[in-house]
Amino acid sequence: MLLDKTMNKIVKSNSQLLRSCVWGVLCIAILASGVGVMRFLIMNGPKASTAEPEEKIVTVVTEAAVVAGIQIQLKSQGEVRPRHRTKLVAEVGGKLAYVSDRFRAGNTFEGPTGEKEGELILQIEKGDYEAAVAAARATLAEAKLALTMEEVKRTQGMRDWDKIRKGQEPTELVRRVPQIRSAEAKIKAAEAGVETALQDLKRTEIRVPYDCRIERAYVDVGATVSPGALIVELVSLGPVEIRLPLSLEDYGYLEREKGTPRGNVVITGEIGGETAKWAGEIIRSEEIVERSTRSINVVAEFGKNGKRVPPLGMFVQASIMGKTIPDAVRIPRSGVVDGDKVLLVKNGRLDIRPATILRTEASHVIVRGGDEEGEIPEGSTVVTTPPSPLIQNTRVDEEPAAISSEGDSAVGGESAE
Repeated sequence: MLLDKTMNKIVKSNSQLLRSCVWGVLCIAILASGVGVMRFLIMNGPKASTAEPEEKIVTVVTEAAVVAGIQIQLKSQGEVRPRHRTKLVAEVGGKLAYVSDRFRAGNTFEGPTGEKEGELILQIEKGDYEAAVAAARATLAEAKLALTMEEVKRTQGMRDWDKIRKGQEPTELVRRVPQIRSAEAKIKAAEAGVETALQDLKRTEIRVPYDCRIERAYVDVGATVSPGALIVELVSLGPVEIRLPLSLEDYGYLEREKGTPRGNVVITGEIGGETAKWAGEIIRSEEIVERSTRSINVVAEFGKNGKRVPPLGMFVQASIMGKTIPDAVRIPRSGVVDGDKVLLVKNGRLDIRPATILRTEASHVIVRGGDEEGEIPEGSTVVTTPPSPLIQNTRVDEEPAAISSEGDSAVGGESAE
C-alpha cells in the first residue's frame, strides 16, 4: 500500500513537469515566429523616399525704395466763409423813405473809398431828425446868449463895486463866477445836443461799410423800423477764408515763419460734376484746442490779389503743404507688418526688417532711410503684396509694380498730385 502511494506521487510529479516543459517550448516557438515575421516585414516592406522636398516659391509685387526728402501733405476739410459777415441794425427809428432798387439777396454794393462814402441802401424819413437838429442849435444859441449876458452883468457889477468899495477884493458873486460857469456848462451840453442830433440825422442814411453782397434782407419799401431792429445781413466780397481743423500730430508738421504757421493750401470741390481747384495760403492759427475733437483750427485765405474764389458756403477738401522730412522712404502700408517691420527682398528671399516709423498716412507709411539699424537702404526692394504665411527667408519671385501708387506726401518737395 505504501509503495503504491509513493509511485502515484512520482508519476503525478513527472506529469506536471512535462506539461510545464511543453508550454515553455510553445511560448519560445511563438516568440521566435513573431520575431521572424517582424524581420521579414522590415526587410521586405515599402521604403520611404529619401529625396529632399522641393522648395516653394512665392510670387510677390515689389517696388524700389527711394531715399529722399519727403514733404508732408496734411489733409483737412472745411466750409468757405467770407472774411467779413455783418448784421446791420437800425440805430434810429422811423419809416423807410427810400429803398435801393438792388436791395435784394445776391446783389453787390461798393463800400467807402477815400472820401467817398459807401453806397446808400436805405433811407429813414429824416424830417423829425432835422427838426431835432434845429431845436438843438436853438438851445445852443440861447446858452451862448446867456453866457454873454452873464459876462455883461459881471462887467457892470465890477464897475459898481469899484464905486462903492474901492480897493477891496470883489467876491465871486460880484464877479458872477457861478453864473458864468453854469452858462459855460450849458453851452457844452447844448453843443453835445447838436452833435447828437446831427449823428441821429446821419444815421437815417444806411450805407454799406465795405464792398459787399446782400446775404439776406429783412425789410422792404414802406416798412417802419425801430432802433435795434435787424435790417440786412452782408458778406464781404473779395478774399474768403476757410477754417481747417488739424490733429495735434498734423499741426506739428506745419511750416512756421517767426512762430506763425504758414503753408500753401490747395482745395478741391465738385461743381457741375467736375472737380474744381483753388490755391491759397495759411494766414493764421486760432491756437486753441477744441475740447470735442482735440484739434486745432488754422485759417487759410483764398482770392488774394484778385484771384478767383470758391462759392461761399461750399464744403471743400484741403491739402496743406507741410514740413519736409529728410532722408525718408515712402512705403505702401501693405508693405509694413506688425506696426514696425518692413517686407524686403534680399538675394531672392523675403527679409522681414525692423524699421523706424516716422509717420503713418492713409495709404502709406514714411520710414527712415539709410544703412543703419532700423533704416531702409537706398534701392531696397520693398514687397507690397505680403505672402502668407510670413516666414523669414522664404524664396520669392519678384513682379515689379505696374504703376507706382501715390501717397499723401510729396517726394523731393514736389506735389504728388
